[in-house]
Amino acid sequence: MTTTKEIKTFDSVAFFRAIKEKMAKMMEGMTLAEKKIFMQQIREGKIKVV
Repeated sequence: MTTTKEIKTFDSVAFFRAIKEKMAKMMEGMTLAEKKIFMQQIREGKIKVV
């Protein structure tokens, strides 16, 4: 039995890890209150992390 591995055109794990790293760098040095505001602005689409 031979199995072939499908070639991914989009790796969601790598994508979201990269986003997480970018967000961590952006939030570096922020207080908890500032982080909450920052995350709210991301959810509302006011800040893009791409």
